[in-house]
Amino acid sequence: MTRTSARPHFGRRRADRTRRRILDASLQLFSNYGYERASMDDIALELEATKGLLYHYFRSKKDILTAILQEHPLRVAIEQFEQGVPATDLREALTIASILSLNMMRENRPFIRFVMLQMQSSREQAEVVLQEIIDRWTAAYEQTIKLYTPARRHSVAPLAARQLVDLIVASFIRNELVGEPGEHLESYAMEAVETVLSRISNER
Repeated sequence: MTRTSARPHFGRRRADRTRRRILDASLQLFSNYGYERASMDDIALELEATKGLLYHYFRSKKDILTAILQEHPLRVAIEQFEQGVPATDLREALTIASILSLNMMRENRPFIRFVMLQMQSSREQAEVVLQEIIDRWTAAYEQTIKLYTPARRHSVAPLAARQLVDLIVASFIRNELVGEPGEHLESYAMEAVETVLSRISNER
């Protein structure tokens, strides 16, 4: 009984793993060569699988694209970020959150590169996903700022949160372009936090 009921579970887990492998391989190819240039043959070759396997899970390359954009790994990271970070004051909270944000971006380079490429070609889908990421990320920072500041300064929270997101993104791009070691990210995060803290403290 137990053995029989376990089989469907095992089958689903294996199917989920295969589907995830297809998405991961596709994302890597799309981020390296662009969506238009990568073909289903390329994806099958990357996976060392048959095209039949791909079509068993996805009807077309466009379906793979849609799944990547809808199920991107940053969503999980942002959900964790939205739960808040343990800290004693605003400076510590924003510093921890900013370092986590930069690490999150580094760990998801292929997806970020892919979205940037898509913004130049199939703009509509990528723009929706990018806007969702920015909005949720900004809202999490805004919530953190309000949590650690008096009510009279809450009006500056939305703009301060957006400024911090912009600075974090700029820091990530600078780090990637220059090819600096990862430890520089911490100093970038602290610089961004100090800039935003100055803005908040100047709010009357």
